[in-house]
Amino acid sequence: MSAYSPHSRIDIVNALRAFAALYVAWGHFAGGQGRWLDWTGRYGYTGVYVFFVISGFVIPYSLYRGGYSLRNFGRFLLKRAIRLYPPYLVSIPVTILAANVLLRPLAPSSVVHFSAGQMVYHLFFLNDLVHAPWVSVVYWTLAIEWQWYVLAALLTPLLVSRNAVLRFIPIPLFMAAYFLCTSDRIVAHTLPIFLIGVFVFQYKIGLMGRWRLLALMAVLLWSMRWPTGWVIACISAATGAVIVFVSFRNGIADFLGDVSYSVYLLHLPVGVTLVMWLARLLPYAGYYLGLLDLVGMAASVGAAALLYRWVEKPAQDMSSRVRWVEAGRRSQLAVAISK
Repeated sequence: MSAYSPHSRIDIVNALRAFAALYVAWGHFAGGQGRWLDWTGRYGYTGVYVFFVISGFVIPYSLYRGGYSLRNFGRFLLKRAIRLYPPYLVSIPVTILAANVLLRPLAPSSVVHFSAGQMVYHLFFLNDLVHAPWVSVVYWTLAIEWQWYVLAALLTPLLVSRNAVLRFIPIPLFMAAYFLCTSDRIVAHTLPIFLIGVFVFQYKIGLMGRWRLLALMAVLLWSMRWPTGWVIACISAATGAVIVFVSFRNGIADFLGDVSYSVYLLHLPVGVTLVMWLARLLPYAGYYLGLLDLVGMAASVGAAALLYRWVEKPAQDMSSRVRWVEAGRRSQLAVAISK
C-alpha cells in the first residue's frame, strides 16, 4: 500500500502537464510540414489524453485532501470555474483576432464566423452537444474536462470509500457508458482514461496495492483497444504508470507545467500565426521550418507566461479562497469520507 500524506505533492504531475501541452502544440506546428517534421508531430494529439489521466488523478486527490463532501458540490464547481474560465475567456478574442485579422491574408479559410449564440455555447461548453463549431479546435477538451469535474465531484464519496463494494460501483457504470457511447466528444468516450487516473489516486491514498493497480490498468488497456485504439490506450496507461513509479522535480519543468494550460490555449493564435507569417516573409523558409516551429513554440510559451502571470495565477489565488470547511476540520473530514 502507498501511504497517504495530506501534505504530499506528486512532483511528476507538473512535468507531465508540461510535456502534454508542448506535445500538443508541436503536433499543430509540425503537421503537414514535410515527411520528417510531420512524423515528429504525428501523435501530438495524444497529449490531450495525458491531461485526461492527470485530471482523473488530480481531481479526486485534491477533493480528498480538502475534505470534500457532497454538500459542497456547488462550491467545488465554483472553484473550478474560477480557475478554468478567465484564461479561456481571454483566449477567445485572441483567437478570433488571429484568425480573422492576422491570418486572413495568408489563409482566408481560417476566418472564424461567430455569433452571440455561439458565444453562449462557448460559455457553457455546449458546442459539441448542439453541433456548433468552436472558435478554436482545442476547446472541445475543456468541455470534456468540465463534464469530468461534475462526475468526479458527484462520485468522490464512492471513490474514496473504504468499502470495496461501494468503491467498485462506479467502475461498471463508467465502462457501460464507454461502450454504449456513440460520440467521441462527450466524457463517456474517455471514461476509461479518467479511470486510470482514479486508480492511481486510490493507490496513492492506500486503497489498493500495486499489483491490483497494475491488473486494473491492464484490464482498462485491453478494453480500450476498441473503439479508442491502442495508441491512446498505451499513452494513457503509460501516463498512469509514470505518476505511480517516477519521481521528478525540475525548475524548468515546474515553470512549463504551471503555464501549460495557457500554452494549450494560446499556441494556435500566437505560435502558429507567427510561424505562418515567418514562413511567408523569410526566403527559403521551407528549408528550416523546424527552426521556425521552435520560434513559434517559444512565442507560445512567452505569451502563456504573460497570461499565467496576469490572468491565470490571480484566478488560481481567487479560487483557493473559496473554502467549504474550516481549515481545522479538513483532516478529520478527509478521514470521515473515506470510511
